[in-house]
Amino acid sequence: MMPAAAVLAPAIAAALALVLWLPSRGLYETEVGDQQLVALDDGTQVKLDTDTRIRVRFAAGERRVVLEQGQALFTVAHDAARPFRVDAGGAEVTALGTVFDVRREPTGARVTLVEGSVAVTDVQAGAGTWRLSPGQQVRTSRRDPSPVAVDASVATSWTRGRLVFKATPLRDAVAEVNRYLTDKIVLAAGPASDVAVNGSFATGDRDAFVAAVSDLFGLSAEPQADGGVRLAARSVGG
Repeated sequence: MMPAAAVLAPAIAAALALVLWLPSRGLYETEVGDQQLVALDDGTQVKLDTDTRIRVRFAAGERRVVLEQGQALFTVAHDAARPFRVDAGGAEVTALGTVFDVRREPTGARVTLVEGSVAVTDVQAGAGTWRLSPGQQVRTSRRDPSPVAVDASVATSWTRGRLVFKATPLRDAVAEVNRYLTDKIVLAAGPASDVAVNGSFATGDRDAFVAAVSDLFGLSAEPQADGGVRLAARSVGG
């Protein structure tokens, strides 16, 4: 029995290692507040934003990436024999060689084209396929997902460590800043939620953002027990 056990033990260990390894094969992810540049085997580069997870599955006839959460910028290496596809929230983005940004949303995906050409298909809802030109964006979660013109440099400013806001409602700006924070900003309900924010802020720099909007919009910044900060209208005489 002892020799048999000695032979089986390495085999069992190898099988267990394979079971543990397979789920993580081709997996890349970042923590909240982190970013990472990933070089894939085909020469494609993927910039992962905060709290992002992708799975890479390359085969003989195609290259496929599943964006499970978060946001990523893809600079795709050209390979006519193997289309490059990204799955995100029921949307499929197909490209041969191009630069595009994909953000996973609760009920779909937001796709922004920087260079080249891509086709975006709403696989989940069957709403159609759209071919984008540089500077266009599609959001499949919207009732009307038709392509719209956007400033691609603003949409991808996160890749340069900046968040650029142009007439962005404060509630949306706070939500965007919070993506990079473990200690969040809480915005109290009130008219300030709708005021427009314009400016550029470093990703993860909570203090600079809080100081700026507090001064501009007359808000108080109240530290919270959990490490966060609450923005609320200042009391009269406060």
